[in-house]
Amino acid sequence: MRIIFLAVVFFNISIQAMVEISIPHNGIDRSYLQYIPPNKNVNDPIDLFIGLHGYSGTASGFEKETTGGFNTVAKKYGFMAIYPQGIYFYDNSSSSFVSSWNDLAGSKTKTPLGETCATDAAIYPKYPNCNSGGRCSWTSCNDDIGFIKKVIDATINNKNIKNIYVIGMSNGGMMAQALACEYPELFKGAANVVGMQHKDLSCIPDKPINFIIYGGMKDTTVPPINIRAADGYFYEPMNKTFNSWSENFHCSVFINEEYLFTDNFEQKTASNCKGGITITSILNKDRGHLWPGIDQSVGFCNTRDQSNLEINECRVIKNFWGNEFIVKLLLEL
Repeated sequence: MRIIFLAVVFFNISIQAMVEISIPHNGIDRSYLQYIPPNKNVNDPIDLFIGLHGYSGTASGFEKETTGGFNTVAKKYGFMAIYPQGIYFYDNSSSSFVSSWNDLAGSKTKTPLGETCATDAAIYPKYPNCNSGGRCSWTSCNDDIGFIKKVIDATINNKNIKNIYVIGMSNGGMMAQALACEYPELFKGAANVVGMQHKDLSCIPDKPINFIIYGGMKDTTVPPINIRAADGYFYEPMNKTFNSWSENFHCSVFINEEYLFTDNFEQKTASNCKGGITITSILNKDRGHLWPGIDQSVGFCNTRDQSNLEINECRVIKNFWGNEFIVKLLLEL
C-alpha cells in the first residue's frame, strides 16, 4: 500500500491534509483519497463516508463538486471521508477523459426485456479491456465492487470505524446502490444521487438497509421519471425503485410531503420496515442532473496521467446546503 500526501493547508497550528492511497486489486494499482478531520483523535471511534464520483469524474472532483467541499462537512460532523477513483483512460477518437464505475448494470447491453438503449442511442467510448461489452455498454467492466470492498476492509483494519455510509453522484450513485445491494450488512445507509440504474436492471438487496434515492425533475441525462434519457438510454423510474424496495422490506408506514428548502422538493418516506430501516425518495422539482445545491457540474478534475488525482485543479463550489441536506438525512437514520 502506497500513501502520498496531496495537500496541506495551515490554519495557525492546525493542519488539514488529504492523502492519496494506492492499493492493488486484480493486478491493477487502484487509488483513493482519504480525509480525517484534524480535530479527531485517530484512535477514537469514527463514522466513515464513501463518496463516489460520476461518469468521467474524479475522486478530487467529487470532493470539490459537492457543495462547499465534502471535506468541509466531514470536518463539521466529525466523520472520515474516502473518495475512490474509478478506472480511467483517454479516448483518442474523441480526445476525452473517460472514467466510470461498473455497477453491474451500465456494463451490460441487454435486459430480459431488450437492450438498455434505443437503436438511435449515442454510443460511448468502450474500455480497451471490456471485450464482452455490447453496443449499449458504457462503464468499466472491472471488479469495482471488489475494489471498494477492499478499501473499506483496509480502513476497518486500521481505524476504529463505527458506521459506514456510501453516497454517489450519477454513475457513482448507481454504484452506491450496487454496493448497498451487494453488501447491505456493511452499510448503515446508502444514498444514490441522480443515478437511476438501467431499466429492468435496478438491484434490490436481500437484506434490509437504509436507502435514499434522489432525482432532479429536469434531469435529461439520467431521468428520474421518463424512462428514456436524451442520449437514448433507458433508466428505471425513481418511483418504481422506491416502491420495489419498500415492498421487498414490507414497509407499512408511508409519508408523502412537499416542502421548500431553497428548492422545491417532493419527498416520500417508507418506514416500519423489516430491520427497522427507512426508504426515502426525494425529487427536486427545480434541478436537473446536478448535486443538490449547485447550478453546474464542475467535478471533472483530470489530466492525462492523473498524477496525484489533481487535487488542486477544481473550482470549489461555495454554497454549502447540498452536502448538509444529504449527509444529515443519512446521519439521522
